[in-house]
Amino acid sequence: MKSILLFSVFLISSIMFSQKNLVLNGGFDQNTDNWWADNLTQNGFIKKIGSGSCMIVQYVGKEWKGGDQKINIPKGTYAITFSAYIKADAIQGGESYGAGILNAEFLNGANKQIISENIAQVKETVDWKLYTKTVLVPEGSKTVKILIALQSTPGTVFFDDIKAITVTEEEYLKIMQTEVMAKKAEAITKEGMPKIFENANFESGLKNWNGSGLVSTTDKKEGNSAASITSTVNEWTAIDQTADILNGAKTIEVSGWLKAKDIKQGKDPWNNGLFIIELTRDGKIKTIDDQLIGTVTATTDWTYFKKSIQIPSDTQKYRIILALSACTGTLLADDLQIVMVNE
Repeated sequence: MKSILLFSVFLISSIMFSQKNLVLNGGFDQNTDNWWADNLTQNGFIKKIGSGSCMIVQYVGKEWKGGDQKINIPKGTYAITFSAYIKADAIQGGESYGAGILNAEFLNGANKQIISENIAQVKETVDWKLYTKTVLVPEGSKTVKILIALQSTPGTVFFDDIKAITVTEEEYLKIMQTEVMAKKAEAITKEGMPKIFENANFESGLKNWNGSGLVSTTDKKEGNSAASITSTVNEWTAIDQTADILNGAKTIEVSGWLKAKDIKQGKDPWNNGLFIIELTRDGKIKTIDDQLIGTVTATTDWTYFKKSIQIPSDTQKYRIILALSACTGTLLADDLQIVMVNE
């Protein structure tokens, strides 16, 4: 798969190297010249290449902040490959549209939008990464507007080395064929790889977790954030994550920190804040009763829980569950640890 991906990158890079970049000052080395720049700032310290980058920042609030550059599409252009290096810092997101974005809006001769293509969308904290997308030029397009923005969310986004390169029909077909091969190879590789437990300290928000929860950046045990689960009615409210048991593992050790805020116990004694592991053959059939790692109720300080469990021989998967079990209040969790031992 790596060789296919490298070939795809090489193919696109060779095409882009041989063609003229339609974007003016795409590296922001000349401040924000050539850009409509009411909300854009050059940053000379945080950059990927050259002497500067573009920074869009919003400390509080959910305003739309951005800028754009409109470029003429050369006559007879079949497709355009758009690319940019983008870096994100603490973009909170939240709603589906809250993100740092790079869009390409194709316009007709009357300056009316034909289509808008999303080239990149970033949330949370991401180091510099190259984003590319090749788009067919819609019929009737005369210009394309390169739009960069921090879309209705607090955070900071940086852009550098923005490019728009014309692509011939032959080059477009080669790019598409290579991308299809790369996606197939990636899918085959992922299928054979064990799914590991990720984001156990919630530094990437609730990425990799399912369910109903929030992220607390003010009340946490370590790092910058913790998971927060709140319910105002006596019903099951939880987040969970499933991962694979590693080959040869005999014992699994689970630990983590819990904190309770005004958790009122439900009808039964077990209706509290819970930290549970579920062991199964295939994600459905249990190989052992659910194991309780820790429980909290009322209001508590951060409390550490740890438990070691023998793994039944036919176990293939495990699921970590953090829940309010038919009770009200808030359960906080942080710095979870999963250790598997072959002995």
